[in-house]
Amino acid sequence: MKKALIRILFLVTLFLLSLSRRGFSQSSTTMQDILQTATAKVVTLEDQDKKEVVNISMDLLVNKNAKTIWRYLDPAYAYTVMVIGDRRINKLKLIVYKRDNKTKEWNFVGETSAQKPELKLDPTDFEEYEFTISVDEFVAGNTAGHFALILYHQLPEGVK
Repeated sequence: MKKALIRILFLVTLFLLSLSRRGFSQSSTTMQDILQTATAKVVTLEDQDKKEVVNISMDLLVNKNAKTIWRYLDPAYAYTVMVIGDRRINKLKLIVYKRDNKTKEWNFVGETSAQKPELKLDPTDFEEYEFTISVDEFVAGNTAGHFALILYHQLPEGVK
């Protein structure tokens, strides 16, 4: 009877673990943790910090390659751009340029490198911005990881 009960408990435990989303290990290419991290950050920004998230971009960085994202920013707002990495990334680099509407030249805005780099942006005109993200340091043993770029500004007056 005792052996039968132990076997049943063991089988029930195995069954429940098989229903678990993560189980014992997680795929090395999964996007689940960056989605969870970005979602938690958006909740904090919007519910606690009273910010408005206007764009989220996510992608995979492999080796020391970079990804670039373009977006027009409205001069009515002062923005913050933040980049966060998943569990496989220790340090990210963010480089920002903006395109001059008259000359069409790209002008350097700023560069930062940190675990969660961020830059303040205060457009003077409706201008196109270029955000380039790369990995400065992976967690030991990793050569790829996901990132999320989050662009936000202060919640407009009168919006709750």
